[in-house]
Amino acid sequence: MITLKQIARTPTLLADKLRRLEWQGRYSEALEDCLEIIDGKACVPALEDTTQQERAELLLRYGALIGFCGHISQIANSQEQSKDLLTLALSEFIDLEDEEKTAECENYIALAYWRIGELNESFVWLDSSVSRRCPPASGTRLHTHLVRSLINLEKKDFDKNIALLDGLENIYLENGDPFLLGHYYTNLGVSLKDTGRTTEALGCLKRSLYYHRKARHKISQGIGENNLAQIYWLTGDFEKAHRSIDSATRIFRAIKDKTREGFSYDTKANVFIAEGKFVNALRSIEKAIDILKRGENASYHAEAILTKAKALLYLDRLADSVGALLDAVEIVRMKVGERSARKLIEEFAFVLQEISITRTHKAETTSATGGLNLLLPAGLAHYSSYSGVRVHNSNLDRFGLSKGSLAIVVDEEVKRGDLVAMEEPKTGSVRCGIFDSEFGLVCLDSGDGEPQLFDENDVRILGKIVGVGDEPKKGNGEVVVEPLTSYPHSGI
Repeated sequence: MITLKQIARTPTLLADKLRRLEWQGRYSEALEDCLEIIDGKACVPALEDTTQQERAELLLRYGALIGFCGHISQIANSQEQSKDLLTLALSEFIDLEDEEKTAECENYIALAYWRIGELNESFVWLDSSVSRRCPPASGTRLHTHLVRSLINLEKKDFDKNIALLDGLENIYLENGDPFLLGHYYTNLGVSLKDTGRTTEALGCLKRSLYYHRKARHKISQGIGENNLAQIYWLTGDFEKAHRSIDSATRIFRAIKDKTREGFSYDTKANVFIAEGKFVNALRSIEKAIDILKRGENASYHAEAILTKAKALLYLDRLADSVGALLDAVEIVRMKVGERSARKLIEEFAFVLQEISITRTHKAETTSATGGLNLLLPAGLAHYSSYSGVRVHNSNLDRFGLSKGSLAIVVDEEVKRGDLVAMEEPKTGSVRCGIFDSEFGLVCLDSGDGEPQLFDENDVRILGKIVGVGDEPKKGNGEVVVEPLTSYPHSGI
């Protein structure tokens, strides 16, 4: 088998090999035998024995690869190193009067700026690339459209993307390879998804995954799974959504793409939010933020913090939620611009309004036993049915269930360690406590130090206790419900 070191003796063959590996997302493999890292900086091999054209091409390939590799591995200053090499290549190609190669350099410089969230600077380089004389169906020009559409996605300019890409499908099908086609359908599909055209989006995203697999591009396959997960959660198919995003996370972890692994946890959190599992969402988004804060992609980091703000909003932690929003806005304002920061605020405001409407609707339509109307916080408004059980002792004070309060029970599958309400049908008595069950026996710990055992055939579990309410306000039967201040089960 011929190694990269052997190929390096022929610069043209080396450049071709590096390009093929880049097109498959095998960035580390491409650089493994070609670069030396000294004091955290990548040093390219000596290029004295090359022609100007060969030297320019190798600088372009090394610069592109360092940008990709640094992005996925979260290597500090990698994008600056990438831009430095690409700028050297650019200068060489300008001197050679090679317009298409000059445009290709500018595409990659735009990508480097995109990775650190400096999107306006990306557009400057893309506009310069477009001004170069390139055939409209050339690989370089098709690549330019993809980079521009990628930045439009980051800026949430989805309609611009559809206008850009919708009429180019035949050009990509006739002239594009699997790599270009996969990214074309990805960027169009995501734009269709985010403008509400989910059926068209699903078709595009399935085609994109087909071409990513054909190109043998593992990173893009993970991105494809991530995008399908987003479509599935929007259509309410949470089982498929979790399956797709878990597949994406496994791919990114296997290829050591830390940045996209972090972003996959953001998607996972959004699936949980759509399901109404807000605590799970908060756990997932904390993982995402912990990973993304170490990288250079400011937009990914800010997006994850915004997701955290949404989860906190649903959990009625308004002050913490607003604090997270401000952190996200500050990052975007500094790195991307005022307009994008305003879009984050608008997205947050939309979720806040949606929660308010949901809460009002639940308050109007949901009643507990005895004809009481429950005024529910957003974090508890997603359950399908509710009932109330009066607490008659002080044993559960540590969970916020004081004597005389109304325990709010939801008809949901209970697990070991859940706080539940249980009825003994023969006597009609209702008990509250920590649930456990094994070998046909039900154990209920009511907090008095003496757990009780029951035959599972002699009791009925009414449901899980998720909140607490006080006496009705103003005699109108309305009960203000609050989430429990503490909860024993770690999986809530």
